Amino acid sequence: MIRSFLAIELPENLKGSIASVINELRKIPSNIKWVSSENTHLTLKFFGSIPDERVEKISQTLLKVAPAYPRFKLSLKGLGAFPNLFRPRVIWAGLGGEIEILQGFYHDLELALIPLGIPKEERPFHPHLTLGRNKLNQINEPLYTLLSGWSKEETASFEVQELIFFRSDLKPAGPVYTRLGVFPLEQNNVL
Repeated sequence: MIRSFLAIELPENLKGSIASVINELRKIPSNIKWVSSENTHLTLKFFGSIPDERVEKISQTLLKVAPAYPRFKLSLKGLGAFPNLFRPRVIWAGLGGEIEILQGFYHDLELALIPLGIPKEERPFHPHLTLGRNKLNQINEPLYTLLSGWSKEETASFEVQELIFFRSDLKPAGPVYTRLGVFPLEQNNVL
């Protein structure tokens, strides 16, 4: 069995921006477990543990779906929390840019995976990058203030060029991600 997921990776400069944000957030006392900025990505589909033979079937499906989509641009836009900023369980960075294309790509991925026995996600798709997870359900006013101040900040855009199929191995020091496949999006015809 292989624990795996589909994701969009961030360029290195944005991982550096995420690291800076996490370092600022760490200064506020909390029980939040922060994600390593090197592992920050946009998860499109989490499979959990799947049999080895399903990896090949998923890869074959991705070879058809990914090239059908043009490359598109995203940016990091604001910080937030689920379920809310007062009692944050998940701290996240939001996304801006060509979100409609991302939503369409996500929808088509979900539909393409159904014949493989992979059900559609029940919850609505809220594209975000998880920065930290909080085990306690308590109000943290200093964290709320800091997150609120960054609610509208936006980075320069980056081009999404490919979808990555990752294996995730859980280790005591944190998860280790290994690429199982890279699936390029359609090359934009630029004259």
